[in-house]
Amino acid sequence: MAFKQTKFADFAGFLESETKNPDIEKRIIAENFLLEERLTEQREDSYETHQPSPSDLKSWKNKHENYLESKIHIRPGTPETFTPVNHVNLFPSLEETQYLVRLENADRVKRFFGGTLDEMMKVFKEYLKNPQDVGKRNIVKDIIYKWNRDRDLRPLFAGFWGEVKDIFEDAAGNRINDKNWANRLRDRFGLGHMTPIEGAPIPVLLFHYPVMDIPQPDPNNTKKFAVPTVLDGRLSPFFCPTPKKGWTEGQALDLSEGDDGDYSINSEILHYHIEYKPEHLLMAGWITQPPGRVLEKARKIHMELLSDDFETNVQTEDMN
Repeated sequence: MAFKQTKFADFAGFLESETKNPDIEKRIIAENFLLEERLTEQREDSYETHQPSPSDLKSWKNKHENYLESKIHIRPGTPETFTPVNHVNLFPSLEETQYLVRLENADRVKRFFGGTLDEMMKVFKEYLKNPQDVGKRNIVKDIIYKWNRDRDLRPLFAGFWGEVKDIFEDAAGNRINDKNWANRLRDRFGLGHMTPIEGAPIPVLLFHYPVMDIPQPDPNNTKKFAVPTVLDGRLSPFFCPTPKKGWTEGQALDLSEGDDGDYSINSEILHYHIEYKPEHLLMAGWITQPPGRVLEKARKIHMELLSDDFETNVQTEDMN
């Protein structure tokens, strides 16, 4: 359990009260903090100035966002995630030729294009059909260059290509033309925040890059990968903390449609900021449907699979 120090008594009491909230999303967010086992005291102390004693979820979210802007979503510098205060969650390296994947919302990129969203997505798709087309490549390169200049250095959640390539390739390595790939990948990575509102599809870009392309935080710091914790991103009901025992990466919530026995856990990690290149772009498409499995059901299955590994004794609605 995190925040057990005496000075966090008020905060801990607030979290306990929120675990009884009838709103499942609010309840899960509080439960995640009580379940978190990977925070060092130094990391908690860093969070303290931004989280003295929230009175409600809204004030907590505001204070949490202040912490992120101050310690995580920074430019320039190194996010706290990759510094010694988070040493227990850092791991030295991955195989340099291993590929990672990350799904990005393309809507945030549109302002660097100059045309409509549909026109931009068409350009991305045409480039992917023929990456040797200099004209299309230059347009994509310009968009990505401008976007890179605008991004901060926040840690990036990513998955492993080897765990999701079955969505894109058959056993023989042949490309699968699955028009539903964006919905399936969203579900596999538990990205429930990417849910169409009022039926409006969400444009997404899938980036695929080798570990060797991710730079070090700074010359003296070679640790560029970390296990995610509740302090490394926004408050989200689609996140679940990683037990200290037996797990070396994070575990994404599986929102895929299917029976309880079809549930799969895909690894997720945090890595240091990467500047995308046109050759990192693998797919461009649209999320058109809500997740195949509702949050409450996915969370229940997920917690049943992980509960034996949690050392923290927290009785939550989802673990009972």
